[in-house]
Amino acid sequence: MSLQGCLASRKDCSGEGQPLTMMEIMDICKSTQQAAPSKSLFVVLPDGKDYTGGIYLYNGGEFTLITDKEKSRYSMELYPELNRNGTIELKELIDVGLILQYLSLKVESMGLGVSQRARVPKKINQIVNKETNRNYKFLYSVAVRKRDHITVVEDSLEPLQKKLMEGTILLDTPECYKNRAIYENRYQGISLDDAIFNQTDKKSPDMTSLYELSQLLWACQGETDHTTHGNRDPLDKNGFGRVHASGCAGYAVYPIVFVDKLANLEKGAYWYNPIGFSALNRWIYVNNQFNYDHFIQKYNADNSIMEIQKQFSIKFPNYIILLCIDRKKPCSGFGHSKIGKLVMSTEYWGEVEAGMALAGLQLQANALGIPWQKKIIISPEDPKYRRLFNLESVEQSIDKMVSNLENLPKNEKLSLKGHLIPAILFYVQ
Repeated sequence: MSLQGCLASRKDCSGEGQPLTMMEIMDICKSTQQAAPSKSLFVVLPDGKDYTGGIYLYNGGEFTLITDKEKSRYSMELYPELNRNGTIELKELIDVGLILQYLSLKVESMGLGVSQRARVPKKINQIVNKETNRNYKFLYSVAVRKRDHITVVEDSLEPLQKKLMEGTILLDTPECYKNRAIYENRYQGISLDDAIFNQTDKKSPDMTSLYELSQLLWACQGETDHTTHGNRDPLDKNGFGRVHASGCAGYAVYPIVFVDKLANLEKGAYWYNPIGFSALNRWIYVNNQFNYDHFIQKYNADNSIMEIQKQFSIKFPNYIILLCIDRKKPCSGFGHSKIGKLVMSTEYWGEVEAGMALAGLQLQANALGIPWQKKIIISPEDPKYRRLFNLESVEQSIDKMVSNLENLPKNEKLSLKGHLIPAILFYVQ
């Protein structure tokens, strides 16, 4: 299955667990560990035909049984290694997000489903630490389950007719959507395994069009179907949501693009709007043409290229993508309820989600054959970054745009509730 196919059909599922073969489990873990080869994976299994249920350690292609005192009721659960020695560094949290997204996409390619679990796994944590005499701290986990969200809905909504405001740049339609037809697994692109293991021919990025940037941004934070989105409307079970998971659907990542030279874009800073002008309608009608509803919005003419280049000791490419997080952004839907607030842990979840978004960028760049680099920002809350990236301006632009959205779901709150915190720089070379 192609990377684009996996991204387009990714959705949290709630189906029953079914024991997998050890070969399937090994294949999942091998692909998953590629996201952070230095990390061990803790896997919880049920009783299977060729293995005993329990908690296993996966490292370097080998499984070691830690204990059979705790078993999963799902196909498998996965907890990335994370050592708690004082403050957890941003890089460690980014790695957790990378691992969880690689797992989700690999499982999707096998026709299975996943569910991200936002409650801190205290029991598993205690058992593993007791058995290993270590001080691990597990955050979110992902459980592999039978896929129960298969039906999709034809996009029959009347598209919004829009006149673009100054500074709004429509992006190219993601490869898996053509002419408003619902995704049908017809995209013939790079396979997921090839993208994961980086087995693609390298080429220079195309700076004459927006195509590559469009695909990168969608794979990073885009929405994955045409008419329904997670828990935002009555057709919940037929929707897919975003290309990566989030604790109770409380998406906290904001991609920002600093452009020097790309197609006919003016130099400046832009933020990516994955939900477009409407949070429910995936298509708009502009200049007598249908367009997929995602775009970048210019918020600053001064893109700080020279200062960014100096600050991070890099030779500035034609554009850079900065991933920011809002730690105070409330969750939508279930997260707003009393029960949701009780079961969801918000500690570090924004940072972990940034890692998931980074996974989309990395894998899409691999699939496009574009060499890339990343930098995790050290001390991201240093006030100097607010000036360097002009974050106050982008926050004002985001809140202004949200106030003008159409068909906004009642249970969704999209405006910022805190200051944006820069986390990752990603750029192609």
